[in-house]
Amino acid sequence: MITFEAVTKRYPGGTVAVDRLSLEVPTGEITVFVGPSGCGKTTSLRMINRMIDPTEGRVLIDGRDVREIDPPTLRRGIGYVIQHGGLFPHRRIVDNIATVPYLLGWDKKKARGRARELMERVGLDGELADRYPFQLSGGQQQRVGVARALAADPPVLLMDEPFSAVDPVVRASLQDELLRLQAELRKTIVFVTHDIDEAIKLGDRVAVLRVGGHLAQHATPPELLAAPADDFVRAFLGRDRGIRLLSFLPARDLLLRRDLIVPEGGRAPEGADWVVVVDEERRPIGWRAAWNGHLTGFGTYRPEHDSLRAALDAALLSPCGAAIAVDDEGRAEGVVTRDVLDVALVRAAADAYSEGGHTGEEAAREAG
Repeated sequence: MITFEAVTKRYPGGTVAVDRLSLEVPTGEITVFVGPSGCGKTTSLRMINRMIDPTEGRVLIDGRDVREIDPPTLRRGIGYVIQHGGLFPHRRIVDNIATVPYLLGWDKKKARGRARELMERVGLDGELADRYPFQLSGGQQQRVGVARALAADPPVLLMDEPFSAVDPVVRASLQDELLRLQAELRKTIVFVTHDIDEAIKLGDRVAVLRVGGHLAQHATPPELLAAPADDFVRAFLGRDRGIRLLSFLPARDLLLRRDLIVPEGGRAPEGADWVVVVDEERRPIGWRAAWNGHLTGFGTYRPEHDSLRAALDAALLSPCGAAIAVDDEGRAEGVVTRDVLDVALVRAAADAYSEGGHTGEEAAREAG
């Protein structure tokens, strides 16, 4: 566990970057520091590995003040990932990843073996091992940076806006990869970002900081979305926080209508205006309207894996406002009708406001 005890960082001239920050980063979880520029999130991160020392207060790792630990020794036990990877341009990829094992005195064979193992783990082709950083894409370089941070199996990983310099598609892929790795490794991770969507997606807990290094709120993503602490947090989360909250609600309990799935040429059940037409392997082909028989586009979601937000998104992509549930092989399992989705959304809103301590009057005011 990492603990901040009334930590303040004041620079010469009186500028306060962090102001009496107190919070705990639980072991084995991802805690995200998020906020606008000048809120002290990177400064707070760097006080963990003593790249910056606090002016007042203490930062502790498992109960020990980091200032009692020699900085090089401390840093060798903490993985660190930054923007653009921070790779050594004159070293091959395998040796970039093996940097900390070399510093710890590992022999070259063992260190390189560990590096190649981590390349596979972070989704890098082994053929890239002998290339240099300039020969890799931005996304590949960031994966190398993550592999290097994990090379000596540190219990703590610090990540300072590591994915902000890549395009949105690569960024989403890297986020998913980090979540997959964390499910396996259970590191204690402090992640800095200015992107609230990234914070909500990655964080087990999110610390929202305001300018001047003040902690505005520290909570789980669902708690944060359901009950912002004040107007600053509410504004930072944005007007679509209700939609984001649906990402934490499972879709597996939505009632499915299986009679609305028909094979090509099949008859719709009595009274049905729309049906899903499927091929011989039961994969959706499109929606068919009762009045013209034309096939139109559709959206799908996976009940066992996806959220209520994914089901709603699938419904919005369909002409009739219903969503097609499919299994992992893409075979249609049933249809969630608009009525079922409406009931689920009302229930989700009620639960969110109840957990957030809102009254019915407050809920109505929030809804506008």
